[in-house]
Parts: sequence; structure tokens; C-alpha cells
Amino acid sequence: MKFDFTRNYIIQCVMTAANQLRLSSEKIESLAILREHLTKAENIFEEIERFKKITQLSKLGIKLTEIYNYTENGKIDFLKLSERFKNHSGNLIGDVSNLLDIVTPQQMKDILQKEKKADNENVEIDLTKRKPVRESELPKIKNEIETPKRATTDDLKKEIIFDGLETEEEFNFEKYEARILRPIKEIDAFLNRVARYDYTENEINNYIRTMKENGNLSQKIGFEIISNMHAIFVQGLEAIHNKKVAPSSTAIEALRACLIVIVAVVRGKEVDITNYLNRAENFGKLISQTKRVI
Repeated sequence: MKFDFTRNYIIQCVMTAANQLRLSSEKIESLAILREHLTKAENIFEEIERFKKITQLSKLGIKLTEIYNYTENGKIDFLKLSERFKNHSGNLIGDVSNLLDIVTPQQMKDILQKEKKADNENVEIDLTKRKPVRESELPKIKNEIETPKRATTDDLKKEIIFDGLETEEEFNFEKYEARILRPIKEIDAFLNRVARYDYTENEINNYIRTMKENGNLSQKIGFEIISNMHAIFVQGLEAIHNKKVAPSSTAIEALRACLIVIVAVVRGKEVDITNYLNRAENFGKLISQTKRVI
């Protein structure tokens, strides 16, 4: 049997993250079900994409997409692999913990089997037309808790982790995806005018505010790459507007690289974004290290 590096790397990240938690026997069983599902999945990429459409798994799904892109599309530096693995698994701890808090082993089975059955019956719709899943069609999370003591503990945990956010049940990846992608095309066209300083104060401030808000939302939810790309874009656009950075073709293309990475990660595009990611990150470092870029 051919060794599947990406699949094994992803599973090990999930299991390593789980090992940092204090798990009950029920949570260990749920984790084992998830691991078995990932191990037996015919296509790990398509499985992760399905996760992003499931209310309970959506946050974990987008984190796993970032890891998938790293293993499949990047040139892996094996000298630094241990460090990257530590970062990847560490970033999953919160999402794995939240998932195990809200599902029982039976619910985990039902969620995974129901989605798989639905995909088998509607392959053409789900995989080619990317028809959005309606919230009413998603499996519902049962609110019944075994004891009052556990209910108090779970409520307190949610209050601490999701302070200022909607509850886990209300997070909808489809809505998040639409919000993040909505301004991208317009902003991409706007960059052509930025190169000529052909814009109004109100225009650029609106775009900066939009990208900053979307970046903050992504950071709050825990989508690291998406958040970083928004932050670099905002810093770059502000620097150009304040004439601390020249609107050279290099700077404009670096800003555009941020947009490309955002779209690729949010949509889970199976394309190589390494060059765009490197260009954006290098531009971010350059902004922080110099007063003016020519």
C-alpha cells in the first residue's frame, strides 16, 4: 500500500492536538471515530472540503485545508518539518477541543455517515456545482446534557472561548466564505488605480476598513493564513496611501498575491500558492523593516 504522506500528516496533527487535552472515555471514542473516518476516506481533500460544509466540523475543516495546502503545494523543508508540525498541531488544539465538547460518539458517526450518504446521492451537485448546504439541512446538535454539573461546565467553557462571537452552532462557513470573497474582485481592480494614486480618500479608507474587519474576524475564528494575508494587505495599502511605500509594480503584485492566497485558501483550491504566499509574506517583512520601498 502506497504511503500517503499528506493523509498521515493531517491525522497525526489531529491526534497530537488531542493528546494535549484531558479527554474522557466518550471523547476518546469520538476521536477514534474521526481518525478512522479520515484514514478510510477515498479522497482526503474532498473529505476536508465536506467538513467545511458541516456546522460542527467547519472550523476544523478550514484549518485542515491550510495543512493540506502546505503538504501538497509547498516545497517541504524537512529540516524545519518538526517545527512546522508543532505549529500545525498546536493550531488545531482549540478546534479539536471544541468539536469533542459538542458531539457524542453517536453524533460523530451520524454526522460523518449522513454527509457521506448525501454526497453519494448527489455527487454531481456537490462536487461540480458546489451547491451550498442550507442551514436547515445540516445535522442538528442536541442540547441535552447528562447532568446539570456538566451543563454548567460546558456553558462556562463556551462563554470563555467564544466571548464576543456567535455560538459554535451558529457559525456558518458558507456565510463566512461569502463575506470574505465579496470585496476581493472589486479590490483587485482598485489596485490598478492605486498604482497611479487615482483614488479618493473615502475609497481607500473603505477598502482598508473592510479588509481589516474581515482579517479580525478570521483571526478571532482562528484562520491564521487568511488573517495574516488580510493584515499584510492592510499594512501595505496604508503604507502606499501614506507614501511610506512606493506603488511600484512589485508592491502592487505583492498586494494582489495576498488576495490570491485568501481566495485559494477559503475556496480550498487545489493549486500551488507557494509563490504567492512567499511573495506576500516577504512584502510584509519588508514593510516592517524599511521606511520606504522603491
